[in-house]
Amino acid sequence: MITGTDLLQISLARVNMDRTDLEAAGVIDQGEAGDKAWSNFGRDMDTFILKLPDWRRAALAEAIQRRSSRKDGMSH
Repeated sequence: MITGTDLLQISLARVNMDRTDLEAAGVIDQGEAGDKAWSNFGRDMDTFILKLPDWRRAALAEAIQRRSSRKDGMSH
């Protein structure tokens, strides 16, 4: 079950991620190949996430989990 605190941590991680975070996680391609994806992420993050292939969505979830775990010092 996701708690209110979990939801807050997920939201904070999402809005504080930059392009290098997404590239490093494999969510978007590096360089020019990732330009459109980065633009879509910035324009409408929720639709971007909905349209990701499963493997990229999983990579994003893992990156968010790592980021929120660093914030609270706990593993989810």
